[in-house]
Amino acid sequence: MESTVKTAVWYSAVLLLKLASFPLIIGLNRVKRGVVVADEDARFFGGVVKFTDVWIERLRRSHLNDIENILPFIALLLLSTTTGVLGDLETVLVVARVFTLVRMLHTLFYLVAAPQPLRAGSWFSGVLCNFYLAYQLITALEF
Repeated sequence: MESTVKTAVWYSAVLLLKLASFPLIIGLNRVKRGVVVADEDARFFGGVVKFTDVWIERLRRSHLNDIENILPFIALLLLSTTTGVLGDLETVLVVARVFTLVRMLHTLFYLVAAPQPLRAGSWFSGVLCNFYLAYQLITALEF
């Protein structure tokens, strides 16, 4: 496997692990706070059905934002490396590292309620990475 593809796969795995861990974190926080979303959960775990817990909603919105941004990034990164559009390792490393870092920062800023524009800036940096990859693909693979 080429080093660019291997790097893309590695960063994709890290980002997917972040995505996969959040439902567990949200679920554990729901149980800890006694906040559930269905009557059967309330009967089993004890607690109240509630959709407005500020902390749970902050966790959920952070996770939803990750889904909206990480999944396109992984697809674009893998397409860019497997097609050879991003053929040099340094470019792949910079894009993958920047995106991964800003997504981790976005989550941190979301959870600690950091003042804007910290969260917005980290979000926008990730969006720029996605647009960069999409632009590279579209312009290199014209037909």
